[in-house]
Amino acid sequence: MKAAVSLQKKKYRNIESSILIEGLLPLEEAVKSNYVVTDIFYNHYLLNKPGVEQLLISLQDNHQSRCFEVSGSELKMISTEVNPQGIVAVAKQKEYETNELSGNILVLDRLQDPGNVGTLFRIAHWFGLGGVILMKGTVDVHNPKVIRSSMGSLFHVPFIYAEELPEFMLKDHTLLLSKAHSEEKIQAFDPESISPFLLVIGNEARGIDAAFDVYEHRDLTLPAIGGAESLNAAVAAAAILSKLLY
Repeated sequence: MKAAVSLQKKKYRNIESSILIEGLLPLEEAVKSNYVVTDIFYNHYLLNKPGVEQLLISLQDNHQSRCFEVSGSELKMISTEVNPQGIVAVAKQKEYETNELSGNILVLDRLQDPGNVGTLFRIAHWFGLGGVILMKGTVDVHNPKVIRSSMGSLFHVPFIYAEELPEFMLKDHTLLLSKAHSEEKIQAFDPESISPFLLVIGNEARGIDAAFDVYEHRDLTLPAIGGAESLNAAVAAAAILSKLLY
């Protein structure tokens, strides 16, 4: 149990190449995506939920996962949630090669809020994007809050970390920079002319790094109809993608 508790910290997640998965739905999605689940800690009451006992038996038999029934106080020690959902699992991290990302791709530039990053993975999964690139300065994708906020979508979308955009992607994709103020409004975009694309979503406070401007690109703006000062990064990404893909 002590080893699982240590995975709350990035340092030990990296050392062990492991992650914490909190909640039944994210665990089920990790299993669907063939993540290697090594340990499961659960409260006895969870066995009353349909399918849970069968899931644990399957993980033990087919994945050689170790299952431990623990008390509520013990589960609270392992979990990062104030009110744990009754089950926490440990799984091995999955690494992707750059060439495993394809089609339309989301680029996250120095986003620090784990809830936002997790939601952006969920959005990427919803819109059928072929991957996510996390630029240097973006929160650790294996942060437990990122995993929780993604509602399991993290396990279905390939991702890489990068200090600069891969050159072959810049040749094959249209680079789109989402900016609060640009002369080019999203309504004017012809989706077919920009596909496939790399859509960059920047830090809410500082926007997109000026280093992206050196690449051939197009700026785009989601014009405000009302008087709100700004949009949450994940909300803005969803609104943009709905315009570009529907």
